[in-house]
Amino acid sequence: MAEQTISITINDERKEVDASLTGTELFAENKDIIAVRLNGEPRDLYTPLHDGDVVEPITLDSEDGLAIMRHSATHVMAQAVQEIRSDAKLGIGPVIKNGFYYDFDVEKPFTPEDIEKIEAEMKKIVKEKLPLERFELDVPQALELMKDEPYKVELIEEHAGKGEKISFFKQGEFTDLCAGPHLMDVSPIKAFKI
Repeated sequence: MAEQTISITINDERKEVDASLTGTELFAENKDIIAVRLNGEPRDLYTPLHDGDVVEPITLDSEDGLAIMRHSATHVMAQAVQEIRSDAKLGIGPVIKNGFYYDFDVEKPFTPEDIEKIEAEMKKIVKEKLPLERFELDVPQALELMKDEPYKVELIEEHAGKGEKISFFKQGEFTDLCAGPHLMDVSPIKAFKI
């Protein structure tokens, strides 16, 4: 059986590539490339490619790369918070102009000691070099997965009846509802302060 190929454009050059390739394989030799801009939209390196796609590499030192790293850092912080404070319910965690934040619903406000513990846990998580693995679920499966996270359930329910798949990212034992894109693993996250 013949291999299927697709035609894509990389850096203004048209190329025929195996239809099963993703950015992970296309840019395997260049560790500075952390994601791709696919048809103008930032996407993870492992996003499937299709015939006619325009693929531009995103490096960590670019504006898009910095935003992707910061967004990945929100997931590291959320994982650390739930390790330190098991009562914490997840809100949302977007990138902002000079950093990132994450909303948490907690029974008691965070203390300065909690913040120190969270930062220490984040450093530990980054050292583990956990991969950020994307997966999708149908709405009923997504609701079951997030049944203990009321704010995530609310977000998922907004998509009920639209026939959409819901995307998640998993790092180690931590899973969060998220469209991405993200780093391939958490190791490039070098500096942060809460």
